[in-house]
Order: sequence, then structure tokens, then C-alpha cells
Amino acid sequence: MPLATMPARLARLSGRHKQIVGRLVDELEALGYVERRPDPADRHAKLVVPTERGLDEQRHADEIIVEIERRFAATLGEEAYAQLRRALMTITDPAAPADPGEG
Repeated sequence: MPLATMPARLARLSGRHKQIVGRLVDELEALGYVERRPDPADRHAKLVVPTERGLDEQRHADEIIVEIERRFAATLGEEAYAQLRRALMTITDPAAPADPGEG
């Protein structure tokens, strides 16, 4: 997903109602993680753009995820962990190919 996106697109991608996504964006904006900006391509639309604070938090979260995945792979073994990830992707994204070599 691009760094800036419209709330309606966020709602569609997340499968949530626009009102719920709007409330979440309001909360994230109040906390300083995102800001709304006018969409230069559509004067009626707003873009949700991460702030520097939001980007910093995302980088920190990415580091945590990498460490968690490293531990899981060490516990299960690389191939078993790769199989688990493929299975989880199949469950959570029906459009995703069952095998990364597909599609």
C-alpha cells in the first residue's frame, strides 16, 4: 500500500465500514501518527499520510516482526516456518497463490 491513501480505500482493503476506518484515522491523527491532506488528484478527497512519528513507529514495528519471525523460524526450522507462512497467507488472503511460485 502506498504511504498515502484515501480512507475509502483503507476501508475497502481492510473490509471494514468507512465509519469505523474514519474513527480509527481520527484516533491515529489525534495521537500524531497520521495526518489528512488534500488529494491533489481529487479536490473532494483527503489522503491519510503517516507523520514522521508514524513512520518511526512503523519502522520499530517492522523490527519487532523481523525478530519474531526469526525466532519462529529458529524454533520450527526454515522450511516448516515457510510452510506455515504460506498456509496463513492462504487463509487470510484467498486471492494469494498457495505456492509462492504460482501466479
